[in-house]
Amino acid sequence: MRICNPVPFQAAGGGFYFMRRFEDYLEAHGHTITRSLVARCDVLLVNGWQVDYDQVLEVIRRSPRVRIVHRVDGSSQDYGRGPKGDRRQGQVSRFADLTIFQSAYCRHSTREKFPVIGADGPVIPNPVDVDLFSPQGERADLPGRSPRLVYVTHSTNPMKGWGDVYALAEGHPNLSFILVGNYDDPPDLPNLHLLGVVGHDELPSLLRACDVSLAFQRNEACPNVVLEAMACGLPTLYVESGATPELVEGCGLPVTVETFSTQLEALLARRAEYAACARQRAVSVFHPDAAFGAYLEHIQAALARPLGWCGLRRWLWAWAVRVGRPLRARLAG
Repeated sequence: MRICNPVPFQAAGGGFYFMRRFEDYLEAHGHTITRSLVARCDVLLVNGWQVDYDQVLEVIRRSPRVRIVHRVDGSSQDYGRGPKGDRRQGQVSRFADLTIFQSAYCRHSTREKFPVIGADGPVIPNPVDVDLFSPQGERADLPGRSPRLVYVTHSTNPMKGWGDVYALAEGHPNLSFILVGNYDDPPDLPNLHLLGVVGHDELPSLLRACDVSLAFQRNEACPNVVLEAMACGLPTLYVESGATPELVEGCGLPVTVETFSTQLEALLARRAEYAACARQRAVSVFHPDAAFGAYLEHIQAALARPLGWCGLRRWLWAWAVRVGRPLRARLAG
């Protein structure tokens, strides 16, 4: 199977790391990856809104029998962004042979809350590297004292919830808050320790050195940082928003700024139990072999289904767009 993923890797978010690991899995199973839009391929991978309409049409023109696999990344409007990303996802969704949602919340946000995706499909949660992110291994020498509560974000989008972390740090000077990633205007507090952006391979040692993970993201489709903390055996205090509750389940406790003290005390009283639950759930539910194996199974099923008239129609449409645009431009000039 020849698979096109036209978007090169960037160290800039969970979607890129997902695709890099998925490519490694596919190549290990004998499949070929290309970035070229003009090379013949069997499958085009579309990750969220990163591949646009014109790129999809180009692949369809070159490879009429291609199957379009759309990994939906939630609604961009739901995540505090503008409608542009949703328009791109909606355009691509019209041609998708297989639509995969990262969570039940992802499906809800893009089909009901913001009706962006017309097609339905399976829910396959993101995987986590359970060998890299593990309770065993080096522990970083961190500032502050136990209990250490860690929060990780690579975006300064206010929907990440870092404002709540600031408020909690100010109200709980006896706790150490470890902040990894990018943050806007953090207050100058002695118990707020900003470590900045760290490499993917460095993050596990930081997580292992902490006691509790905080997950205050709003409306996220499948936050990878939550899975990485769970794989390292960290129990989670989380806001009941987006996909986080369905990822964590019984491996942590829901929390608000107002209930934080009570819930933290309850979690620490049973920390060993919650930690074991988090690791076991990461290995059994979010293992890469389970996630990537499910992707491959659904892709192969999509390839086995005949395209029929729908395939011919979209190929004709792709060429009509190619011819019609310059013609309209000449007429307008």
